[in-house]
Amino acid sequence: MTVKERLLEFIKYKGIPVRKFESIVGLSNGYVGNMRVSIQPDKISSIALKFPELDTGWLLTGEGSMLKEDKKDLPVESQAAIDNISKALEIIQSQQAAITKLSDAALIQARNIEKLLEGNHLPGTNHDRRAG
Repeated sequence: MTVKERLLEFIKYKGIPVRKFESIVGLSNGYVGNMRVSIQPDKISSIALKFPELDTGWLLTGEGSMLKEDKKDLPVESQAAIDNISKALEIIQSQQAAITKLSDAALIQARNIEKLLEGNHLPGTNHDRRAG
């Protein structure tokens, strides 16, 4: 069974349409249907945050059971580790959002530079560098 098949099994277990699952998790429409071999780590993080009962180890490898054991039965150290992981995931998501904003800003700047450079090469202007 592939990661995609296991994910579809979990979605079926939850009794929600795939499109609604994608919306809840923040995936683009059709993401699950277009999955090939595996799933990106940031997508797993999003799924784990929205569906903490899903055992992501099972999702990735097929080992163990689909659902996690009740967190109340976990030793204190394990609960602390889970809390630390959750905090780390929040930080990662925040950083990904910042990276996206910076990337968008860089793209806008690159387009502005291209426009400025094109303006310097218009025929009939004093800045036509092709004329010798």
